[in-house]
Amino acid sequence: MKLSKSGLRLVPVLVPALILCGCATTAPQGPAYDPFEPVNRSIYTFNTKVDEYVLQPVAKGYRAVLPDPVEEGINNMFSNLNEVTTIVNDLLQGKVTQAARDTTRFMLNTTLGIGGIFDLAGRVGLERNNENFGQTFGVWGFGEGPFLMLPFLGPSNLRSTLGRVVENQTTSLPSYIEHDPTQIAVRITDIVQFRAQLLSAGRLFDQAALDPYLFIRDGWTRQHRNAVTDGKSGGGRPSGRPSSGDALDELDELDELDELDRLDELDELDALDDAASDATGN
Repeated sequence: MKLSKSGLRLVPVLVPALILCGCATTAPQGPAYDPFEPVNRSIYTFNTKVDEYVLQPVAKGYRAVLPDPVEEGINNMFSNLNEVTTIVNDLLQGKVTQAARDTTRFMLNTTLGIGGIFDLAGRVGLERNNENFGQTFGVWGFGEGPFLMLPFLGPSNLRSTLGRVVENQTTSLPSYIEHDPTQIAVRITDIVQFRAQLLSAGRLFDQAALDPYLFIRDGWTRQHRNAVTDGKSGGGRPSGRPSSGDALDELDELDELDELDRLDELDELDALDDAASDATGN
């Protein structure tokens, strides 16, 4: 695995940042550390507008044009590409058995599944795992650092953001496409297909949360902590503020993003979403 020249230039930035993360530990059950909340809220508002006026219309068109089997095949293909990151981080976290299973899954879907279009491994019991560099840094003992709302990318924290940088320079396969227009097209398609999976959750989030920013921040923080610990410790609500607990529990399945590619379930949610919209007059 090679590290690009731009990645090497990032080393002087990454090392001090990781040291800072190591000093900025956050209790697994403590509140989300959000010292930049005013800025984060502004970025959240910006992201919401971009999503409303750009991503949602494109994603709706994407889902309307593509038949469900084609859409599912595209979702499976991009999920298969992400298996490389999962396998590397399995090994970095010492999960040798899981790495072997994920490697078998990747090879089976890449070959017999025709580049991952068909999830044959899932049909034989090799379920998809999700491991990334942000989680690995957490397993290694680096603290979360402050919560960050990233432009276009959404909720994160310093540790997870550094993980994104490392992934983009190492295991992110689109970065190895040398033809720039093709690379851009692949990344845009990835974003659109991912956003299409979340269409049915949009109004449910808005209706469930009195403060959508806090809802997303605390929900993402809880999910990230559970991913780091594999759900073995803590993971309770990260904020001391009252939250819409029942609504969050109902959305737990939606929080598991690996399950969102079940298009039949999403179609059922679409019907419920439309009914809720009609009832509220929106």
